Amino acid sequence: MWREIAEAGWLSIVVPEGDGGLGLTLREAAAVAQAAGEHLLPEPFVLAGVLPALALVQLPASRLRSRLLCGLVEGSIVAGVAWQERAGQLVPGAMDAVAKEDAEGWSLSGRKLFVEPGPGVDGWIVLARTRNGVGLFWAPANAAGVSVRNDRRVDGQWVATLEFRDVRLTEANFLAGGGVATSAVVAACDGARLVQAAELVGVARRSLAITLDYVRTRVQFGKAIGSFQALQHRLVDAFAQIELASATVEECLREDVQPHPGIGASRSKARCAQAAQDATRLAIQLHGAMGNTDECDVGLYFKRALALNASLGSASAHRRRYFEATRASSDDPSRQATRGAAESSCMEEAGDWESMPDAAFRRMVRRFLEENYPPALRHFPRALHWEEVRDWYVTVSRRGWGAPAWPKEYGGMGLSPARHMAFHEEMETYGVARWIDPGVEMLGPLLMRFGTEAQRLHYLPRILSGEHVWCQGYSEPNAGSDLGSLKTRAELHGDHFIVNGRKIWTSHAQEATHMFLLARTDPKAKASEAISFLLVDMKTPGISLRRIRDLTDDEPFCEVTFDDVRVPCSNLVGSLHRGWPIAKALLGFERLFIGNPAPVLYAMSQLTQLAQARGLFADGVFAARYGQLALDVADLNALYNRFADILRRGDQPGPDISVLKICCTETWQRVAAFLVEAADEHGVLIGARCVEGASLQILPPTFNALPSSIYGGSNEIQRNIVARQVLDLPA
Repeated sequence: MWREIAEAGWLSIVVPEGDGGLGLTLREAAAVAQAAGEHLLPEPFVLAGVLPALALVQLPASRLRSRLLCGLVEGSIVAGVAWQERAGQLVPGAMDAVAKEDAEGWSLSGRKLFVEPGPGVDGWIVLARTRNGVGLFWAPANAAGVSVRNDRRVDGQWVATLEFRDVRLTEANFLAGGGVATSAVVAACDGARLVQAAELVGVARRSLAITLDYVRTRVQFGKAIGSFQALQHRLVDAFAQIELASATVEECLREDVQPHPGIGASRSKARCAQAAQDATRLAIQLHGAMGNTDECDVGLYFKRALALNASLGSASAHRRRYFEATRASSDDPSRQATRGAAESSCMEEAGDWESMPDAAFRRMVRRFLEENYPPALRHFPRALHWEEVRDWYVTVSRRGWGAPAWPKEYGGMGLSPARHMAFHEEMETYGVARWIDPGVEMLGPLLMRFGTEAQRLHYLPRILSGEHVWCQGYSEPNAGSDLGSLKTRAELHGDHFIVNGRKIWTSHAQEATHMFLLARTDPKAKASEAISFLLVDMKTPGISLRRIRDLTDDEPFCEVTFDDVRVPCSNLVGSLHRGWPIAKALLGFERLFIGNPAPVLYAMSQLTQLAQARGLFADGVFAARYGQLALDVADLNALYNRFADILRRGDQPGPDISVLKICCTETWQRVAAFLVEAADEHGVLIGARCVEGASLQILPPTFNALPSSIYGGSNEIQRNIVARQVLDLPA
């Protein structure tokens, strides 16, 4: 089979064309690995097909290097990399294995643990101490003094313990020495971890698919068990973790998002190993007793998930590495290095923000904030009202930054998702209070897609200038997450609609100049053919408001009543009775907006400052929880970018965008809850707190995060949507 794999080109993927390979990237290797995970490939593709090739291609040219690469590509040589000497080791450290140089060559002695592959290999690339530091050597499996003990892994594969007793090697067995040798092994292991993470995604996806097939057909209590909501929600949570894992791998395989060596590899391995183990454990649970037998394949996927988790470092080990790397890099001034200021300035003046180096773009945003943002509004503990934010909004609009994600032809900045996130990160880090503007975030993109040219020309410039301030009219007293049951009616009379009904939980309606709303225009048809999407001027006679006070003693919501309100037919977006598809698209925009990690990043920044001020990072329990949350936030960014890319391409997000809303709001709540807990007595005191010299907003993130899992459709309803529309589970 190994020869067939070689003939298919799998072993050539990461080898440069000049060395006889295909010259592709880790992305292509990851695609193969994911398929290997789905089908439980019995051959060690990552450890024998990727890891040794990645190590060799980084070494200086030599006859031995060329011979080994050629053999790896052809499948005539099967090799492993032997570097690990202790359980749980992630990078080479102090080594007992030593290669002593003499007049006749080298004498290699020592032991290497957990080497893959073990049996059937032609030799190993061995890292050992030398008189001048370290060296990489080719040790043939049949060399005198080499002994191998093979131990069977839980998934049926084998790992080897290698003993080298005065193994004689010549100069021809020497590959590289010094820092080059160590760097090659570290980089190869991290590259292999990224590919291995994709294999874990494959394991998780296939085990979930098997389980979904089973619960759709397994009948208990007279119905398919997949119709039970308790099981549906557990399956949705597993699906969400797999989507997070997949998005994380995709992002980390992009070379331009690596802020620190190895950080992407550890992020990916930690996330994907946990997702695969959780998915396969759930698969066994939902298969019942059969899941614990050899009669069902899910047990095989569980064993493979366990084995891959341990290989090249477990999820917990990589969480620790991620925490340590990010803590170290956050204070590293070298990360701020940029290209010349003159070059960046030219790009800034030309509005060529995508071509600017990331650090220069961020510096430009920070400089603008320092010069223009009102100091009194920094780190404001609640959402601002329009009268508080109007001047700042106008300042941003005049700068041309009012709509970062809008295309430039409509007056936006045209930022890519990654650059858009950088923009918001700098805003949040500086403490810019969020003004929740449905006009920019929701209605604008919708009009670009569904509106008439006249509507775009009229409304888009006024949204950008702040002349029009919008609110959203969806929820009603008896139609919250169930929008299909809304009762507000719009009856067509000549060239106007007459609107009657009530909307509730309408954010900042008391400050809005306009509302976009859903109304029933055909009382007899089903929701998908009975609802229209209307734009309403809030000054129209017949509209009345009642403010609603929340838990923070603020009044962010209103109940809005419509009593014979006349709305021109020209304010209909899309076709009559066809507002439901528009509403669903807008819910996609809204869930993307709610799924924006910016407020989560702010809460995380407060937690970080608190930890620094109180010295909490020295507490191992705190550090472990913090590290997991830091991973959650980083991976949430990746998932957000995936959906933002869909909208940027002009496509409509599918129902799976509900996963983003679930992940974002629940991550926000976890971070906010930990912030309060870690602050001890400070955590329940109202107002800004000075903790060990740090000025912090500790309590507000909790009250801001609390309703986020309710608005935009509660998370329970979002799980129902994913269960039915994405996972195709029965009603």
